[in-house]
Amino acid sequence: MSRQLHKDDIEITKSKSIVSFDKKGGGNWKVWHRYISIEGKHAYEIGNICGTCNFYFERLDGANQSVHPVELIEQLNEGLSILDKQTIEKVAKIIPNGKYKVLLLTVYPKLVKLGTDEDYFANEEIKLWGIDGFWGLPHNPKIGYYRGTDQSIKEDEKIFEFIIPIFPQTWLDKDRVEFYKNQFVENKTPTAISLSVLDIKAPAVWINDEKPEFTGHWCLAHYILDGHHKLFAAAELNKPINLICFLATEEGINETTYDIDTLLETI
Repeated sequence: MSRQLHKDDIEITKSKSIVSFDKKGGGNWKVWHRYISIEGKHAYEIGNICGTCNFYFERLDGANQSVHPVELIEQLNEGLSILDKQTIEKVAKIIPNGKYKVLLLTVYPKLVKLGTDEDYFANEEIKLWGIDGFWGLPHNPKIGYYRGTDQSIKEDEKIFEFIIPIFPQTWLDKDRVEFYKNQFVENKTPTAISLSVLDIKAPAVWINDEKPEFTGHWCLAHYILDGHHKLFAAAELNKPINLICFLATEEGINETTYDIDTLLETI
């Protein structure tokens, strides 16, 4: 899966970021829906609080801008292979309050076309949860996304890695994409930034009472704040890219310390 180049811990308490985690109720639940917001507008719904419900994400109206750490633009364009305390503190300025594992990962993005064999929602999710009973269709995240490298983590559980842009590839500047393609040709590895969440999902019952190959999905979702052109260029050239990942330890659906430690030991 992803190769870890660095791992650290940080707690952000006085953030002035325009990015935030938000929650709201649904049905009889005071808290049900989870969101990442930008400037107070919901940019992504990142799932619900139910551990036996299917994993999903969905792009919303607030997903219309990337978020940059201005002080690091040149270094990110050239690519970072190490993280020091000063760099982490500069990136942390665009990250919302919370507790995080800060990782520098090498990821291998593969662009997914919705509804194809590469689409998690049209394949692996249906095998475990079945088709949506109301719509009769796979979940539509309303964005073309990237997949990283999947990996078994337990005998019947698997890690699925998602790399999710704020805006679609049709918004990208072609000249900027070409710039990053040239960076890769020159053997440089540009660096992107993500706000990441781990959701561990397993259904309460199996379809037709038949045990599937993988009964638990560890869904590691990287929501890209900065680096959209780099990601697209990397996927076009089948190249790896480095990712500064702020993995929120209190925002996912998991047993926090144990599960996240297990994840990080595996990747």
